[in-house]
Amino acid sequence: MERKQQKIIFGVVAILFVAGTAAGLVVFNANLNGNKPAPEPEVQTIGETKTGVTLQRSEIEPKYQWNLGEIYSSRADFDKDVELARAQIKEFPKLKGTLSSDESIKIAFKTFYSLDENISRISGYASMYFDQDTRGTEGAEMKKISDRLSNEFGDASSFFNPELLGLSKERLESLAANADLKDYRMHIVDLLRYKDHILSDKEESLLAQSSIMRNSGYNVFDIFTNSELQFPEVTFSDGKKVKLTQALFEGYRQSPNREDRKTIFNNFFGTLISYKNTFAQTLSSQVDANIFYSKARKFDSAAQDSLFSENIPAAVYEKIIQEVNDNLPVLQQYVELKKNILGIDDMNYYDLYALATNGIKDSYTYEQSNDMILEALKPMGDEYLKVVSEAIKPGSGWIDVYPSQGKTNGAYAGSAAYDVHPYILMNFSGNYYSVSTEIHELGHAVNSYFSNINQPYSQSDYTTFTAEIASTFNENLLFESRLNQETDKAKKIALLGESLETMRTTIFRQALFSEFEYKIYQAAENNTPLTADFLNQTYLNLVKKYYGSDKGVISVDDQVGIEWAYVPHFYYDFYVYKYVSGYLAGMALSEKVLSGDTATRDAYIEKVLKDGGSRYPLEQLEDVGIDMSSDQVYKEAFAIFQKRIDQLKELTGK
Repeated sequence: MERKQQKIIFGVVAILFVAGTAAGLVVFNANLNGNKPAPEPEVQTIGETKTGVTLQRSEIEPKYQWNLGEIYSSRADFDKDVELARAQIKEFPKLKGTLSSDESIKIAFKTFYSLDENISRISGYASMYFDQDTRGTEGAEMKKISDRLSNEFGDASSFFNPELLGLSKERLESLAANADLKDYRMHIVDLLRYKDHILSDKEESLLAQSSIMRNSGYNVFDIFTNSELQFPEVTFSDGKKVKLTQALFEGYRQSPNREDRKTIFNNFFGTLISYKNTFAQTLSSQVDANIFYSKARKFDSAAQDSLFSENIPAAVYEKIIQEVNDNLPVLQQYVELKKNILGIDDMNYYDLYALATNGIKDSYTYEQSNDMILEALKPMGDEYLKVVSEAIKPGSGWIDVYPSQGKTNGAYAGSAAYDVHPYILMNFSGNYYSVSTEIHELGHAVNSYFSNINQPYSQSDYTTFTAEIASTFNENLLFESRLNQETDKAKKIALLGESLETMRTTIFRQALFSEFEYKIYQAAENNTPLTADFLNQTYLNLVKKYYGSDKGVISVDDQVGIEWAYVPHFYYDFYVYKYVSGYLAGMALSEKVLSGDTATRDAYIEKVLKDGGSRYPLEQLEDVGIDMSSDQVYKEAFAIFQKRIDQLKELTGK
């Protein structure tokens, strides 16, 4: 299940108008590529016991559950904190008009972030309490309370950043250099960066009032696709009839039966085509809204506006797309290998998700998974391993391990309370995917742990741009560890097959999404209407280019052009490129560590994981030898892709 970050990283709306960052738990999921659903396990593995029945939460041993009592020991304590925060919120507006001297500004910052931390704790606890059993009314009630509290804080603190922005540039620079305000340096630096994009008070007020309409396109898309869009019943080759859904589409497109794959694609895409104009209107509305706000803020483009929040130049975005395009022959080489393994001469786009290998069929207990993870992470050294060992130990209270009735699906990691360890939600099912998911989420959890103990709360929240490096890095360590230890040829083939498919969907597919998004915004900014036909043709041309249609690698039917219509990422405003950059950087960095480069490993821990949000992501990466504007990181990452293709070729004889 995909879950986006809930805690707001400073952006235009957050830093300038809402001001409060207390939206709660910072979460990252195990399936961020958005196109690799977790396989349905045949059994659930609970310790040494296998059962086909999902248990009640009360039936799972407490040592396999997270301990939210470390945040609040009771509902009464939660309610007490809510009332305290509400009283503090009422007091905060009294600071309005006082932000003049260094001392008064320091007091205001301290008050702001203290309150923000409290509300973040409340929101994080409520969110996790709800997720452990979504059927319960208490969790839902606490979530509503925390949401209202966050809104109240946003309203009460709405003056804070605008008042600071009213100070001169020289005054802000002086504040940023003030050692007494060092904990708030990045907040002030961000204000300085945004100063040229601020309007008059009346204009700002008007934009703030209209912001409720900014996501109207996505809101309509979300309701339509999740509530009203109906797919037909389909009949498969064995006579089985199934009412098609998006989840079933993403599962059945992997079917070993080619006719079934064709059936599922034709029915799914055929339904989307029936509503192509509706989808075009919702996406076009979202694009138009983002362009309007970017122009109002005096940005050159919507892309520049979106990238500005993490201080990423548009040139880096363009560089990522260009490097992926330059390496399309490697992708097409992989697809050719997959064709040979599947034994398909005339491969079609609907064959792309067919499983070329049987996958890892082994089953693991949670304890066995932990042993594999600790072995894989040995190159990270004692400090890193100590944190992981504590996190995974049954009874530590860090991880909610097993699925239970009413528990939310998927997996995520996050820091709900700054002064309490991070938490991980999982639905461990005993397969290799579960092991990979666990080590992925541990990457985020350790990142949060190191950031929290080394940075003040005000600078502990790291960016999404660097977040996925920590998880991808760990996944690659696990893969290399398992491949090096595995002696069974079939299992080696399965490992390589799964790895290559993950790289295809995370690097190349998300880059295709990123390029599509870039093209349609450029078109809209040049007054080209985003009609269904234009969107279809733009997307279709990219699919053909990426998968070598003109070279005979695969055939791509015209209906594939509608695939953009069901992808929610295009409403997230230049978000998916971070999957690509994170994966590429994580792969390149992990290979250095695996080679025995302890200097890079130590710099990664100190300059990235512990650095939190104290600097911008590109600065942090440069300290570990990762320059996203140069060719080197891309060469190193794609060399790994090529190496694994060669290994799979050798093992399969294809």
